[in-house]
Amino acid sequence: MRIAQVCHRYVPSVGGIEFYVQRIIKDLLKRGVEVDVLTTDLETPVAGRKKEAKYFKTSFSFMRNPFSFGLLRHLYTHSYDLLHVHNIWFIPGLLAVFFRKNAKIVTTLHGIYPAQSTFWLNFFLKLYTPLARYVLAKSHKIIVADLSTNQLVRMFRVNPEKIVVIPNGIELSPYRPAKKDPVVLFTGRILPDKNPEILIKAAEILTRKIADFRLVFLGPMKENYKKKLLRMVKERGLEGQTTFGGTLNPCYPREQEKLMSIYRNAYVYVLLSFWEGIPTRLLETMQFEVPCIAYASGGIPQLIRDNDNGLILDRLDEDLLAEKLLALFQNRALARRLGRKARLTVKNHYHWPELSEKILDVYESLG
Repeated sequence: MRIAQVCHRYVPSVGGIEFYVQRIIKDLLKRGVEVDVLTTDLETPVAGRKKEAKYFKTSFSFMRNPFSFGLLRHLYTHSYDLLHVHNIWFIPGLLAVFFRKNAKIVTTLHGIYPAQSTFWLNFFLKLYTPLARYVLAKSHKIIVADLSTNQLVRMFRVNPEKIVVIPNGIELSPYRPAKKDPVVLFTGRILPDKNPEILIKAAEILTRKIADFRLVFLGPMKENYKKKLLRMVKERGLEGQTTFGGTLNPCYPREQEKLMSIYRNAYVYVLLSFWEGIPTRLLETMQFEVPCIAYASGGIPQLIRDNDNGLILDRLDEDLLAEKLLALFQNRALARRLGRKARLTVKNHYHWPELSEKILDVYESLG
């Protein structure tokens, strides 16, 4: 069987979808399956490219959605037994489905639709919806990472018999309970739709009650946006306790261990994205008994149960976030209880080897 994983960008050092694809490739190669990654060079410097991927030049892009004539030509001239499309909202997946020849199509949705969005993003998504619906209509199987199948059926008129629920997962790292640093951690691509501004505003409120904490932002961001966040930090007098780190590439063992060490030692983790499935970075943090505060978008309420294995925000509000941060800093027993339950959740329900078997079973069912 010859399989291609199709995604709009493939930078395994920073993206949840890329981590997911990379884990699938690893497991397929162990089975001797021939597999390619078909992607574009969007936001991917040459130094960050992976040997398993074919990077096609981005001819043009709109709102980070790339079109590539090179990818189109490749799909037109090459055949695969199965194409696994990652994300219905990007043109490479649409091209793969349109030029699929006799290939079976598996589509994974890493989050179906944003809980909130900017005017222009919402406008674009509405325009693109018929194309996303086409991808789903032509898919033989649809893997969803969370339990939002009713939303999928309602929004895109999908046949429920096509849907398979398989959450995202991780391979567990060794862990022994240890003293945590007073760090509020925020990781991943740092973009406006991840809402880091709300955390900065909440930190200013939190300083009125406690002073012994640090904010750590870890991940890539555009320089203009970083300058905006730095201004916010300075205006609120948070320069001395705020760090903006760069990107750590988990493909390199030393950087992977440093990243895991940062997760392991954090006191609390915050995730405020409009649009999520089951985020890798959240699972990676939870495995180290770190209590997490997350906005209830996408698959988050499936992963985190409020006041059981983490804390949920039902709205994006800096006062509410500051209140929950304060509760964890003032009640260390609560933080420990939530953290212990968080690790058990990942261990029992989101361990990658078991989930990978289910994905490969989907492939075999179409063979």
